[in-house]
Amino acid sequence: MKKKKVQTLILDFDGTLIDSHLDIAKAANYTLRKMGRPELAIEQIKGYIGGGLGPLLKKSLGEENLNLFAEAMPIYRQYYYEHCTDYTTLYPGAREILEHFRDRDIAMATNKMFALTMKILEHFDIARYFKIVLGPDSVQRRKPHPEAIEKILTELGNPKETALMVGDTRFDIEAGKNAGIMTCGVTYGFGSRQEVEECGADIIIDGLQELTLYYE
Repeated sequence: MKKKKVQTLILDFDGTLIDSHLDIAKAANYTLRKMGRPELAIEQIKGYIGGGLGPLLKKSLGEENLNLFAEAMPIYRQYYYEHCTDYTTLYPGAREILEHFRDRDIAMATNKMFALTMKILEHFDIARYFKIVLGPDSVQRRKPHPEAIEKILTELGNPKETALMVGDTRFDIEAGKNAGIMTCGVTYGFGSRQEVEECGADIIIDGLQELTLYYE
């Protein structure tokens, strides 16, 4: 199979480059304790990751406790900012794939807030690989809306035909599809193979290293 040319590599963060579920779950459970609510299983909270903090916290609180949402948000944010690198790790092959594509334009489109994203990127010494990093506070409409991808391509001046979006959930694949670029779903993150398949990902991989089999 002939490899496809990639000029712009756009990566999701949580569930794609980093395994952050334990720090996120601990922050959510800390918040629930502070609000007088029972803690949730880590795997349950893990299933809420992908759409950003607001949806995650609302699902963790439950429909019957949404009146606590406004009070819970700053509690979560402060705790998570202080502890976002306690247990978070890079996925296997993350650093190697960034190095492999270092001569291309690498960007990030994530639903994690910009300041948090940069703190974690700098913690792992990989911020230098990214030409552009956009969080939900960098755009008006977060993924699956294509705004972040469109903004990246406009700022870089690159054509969408050579752009690739890589992510683990429907938010990523749908954003790429909505922007009209190539998409690659990963199966090891917080989404599932079925989820990225149903969204119509062009390629599905089980590890970041496999990107080099399909793209150059």
